[in-house]
Amino acid sequence: MSKSTAIELPAIPKDKDYEDYVCAFMQAGGLYVERSIIHREVEELLELDILTTDFQTDSAANNLVEIKGGDWGFSDLFKICGWMTYLNYEKACFIVQKTRPSITFFRDKAKELKIDLIDNSDLSNTHETLQSFLHINPTKEDIETIRFSYLLERKQLALIKKLKKSDPAIVSYHRLDDYFYKINSGSFFVRNPIKRINQLFNYFIEYRNITAKICHELNGGDFYDDEIVDLSKKCFEETFYNPSNTIIQVSLYIEHLARVTILKCAIEHIIEKSKGNYNATDITNILNYLSLPGTIKSGLLEISNDSYFFLYPRFWQFFTYVFGGFILTDIESKEYALLAKKTGIPEAEIPNAFNAFNKLFPKQNGWFFKIPNTSINWHNFFPIAFSGIGANYRRLIYVNDQDYDELFKGLSGSKTSSDLTKWNNLAYSILK
Repeated sequence: MSKSTAIELPAIPKDKDYEDYVCAFMQAGGLYVERSIIHREVEELLELDILTTDFQTDSAANNLVEIKGGDWGFSDLFKICGWMTYLNYEKACFIVQKTRPSITFFRDKAKELKIDLIDNSDLSNTHETLQSFLHINPTKEDIETIRFSYLLERKQLALIKKLKKSDPAIVSYHRLDDYFYKINSGSFFVRNPIKRINQLFNYFIEYRNITAKICHELNGGDFYDDEIVDLSKKCFEETFYNPSNTIIQVSLYIEHLARVTILKCAIEHIIEKSKGNYNATDITNILNYLSLPGTIKSGLLEISNDSYFFLYPRFWQFFTYVFGGFILTDIESKEYALLAKKTGIPEAEIPNAFNAFNKLFPKQNGWFFKIPNTSINWHNFFPIAFSGIGANYRRLIYVNDQDYDELFKGLSGSKTSSDLTKWNNLAYSILK
């Protein structure tokens, strides 16, 4: 078994790393975070750093957040004000890493524009600076792990652009790039939750089995062959048994992100409906709802009966970006207790949170798979590099052992340590 190598980050974040740092605080603090959202029509109109959603029992409040690691001035405030007007948001937040002598003057002027200007020049006080946003106390390990995931995401998305440029004849690269844009940005500006679910699900159908089709094309086949629904044996082994940084890993991530985004919009819909914000006589809302697939409609109904459904988006982001899509069964109670602490969902309700995925996207035998000869319960077709981030998180949280030895001592299964090692080392090879 090859040795595991711990992943490390620079202590002082700059530029994009600084944006990741602030976003990680907010996500670890209990907010659902959507990042790098591009509004494009004939030309690109704007790019939003992040939009946070604060999910509560009867509300899902949005906050537009702009983050600046370098120089800034009034032009940035007016730009944000323009976005607020264009997007019909009542308030926004502007977080800056570099302070100015006249920061109080700028803060007062920002307040007139309904923008909360936050001076975060002293990184040692970031927790206190962002305290008003946080529902959960984020730890150093949580923040560091989410930053790993964001960096991993950026590097994997960059791989699509690189491959598109180096081999433009391959259809797969263009289609995957389009799919990510539509999921992350294209659907974002549809603010009605039911209409957005419809749009997302249409994309979901349009790009169905995209990972298998990419595999098929790269093996010499036709991307548009609709009979292709499974990975070839060769692709499957290269993706899961001997994982490497391929476009297949990126595609698995984007497919998972699409499902999580649909879940997020489903919860927004349930909350809005419970508040009576959908007019029963509004023909547009009626038609949008009726056109939803039966599985989504029945799933919405079932999920709405769960006591903590409103926290499911937060739960699934944490499970994706921090836990890496798996549970260690030897210490399942410990894992559930940690998830409960980090997401606000009681331990007894966590099976319902996991089952929400299967209610919206029914899968024979469910979405979890007990990997043979391991103590790992793994979310099917989860991107392995992100599982490596989750392996590293367990090391940080449970043993804080640089080379994983102490963690492995407490786990059964002849393949558990080797699988966690492979996953960790794939993430490390991409991040380094």
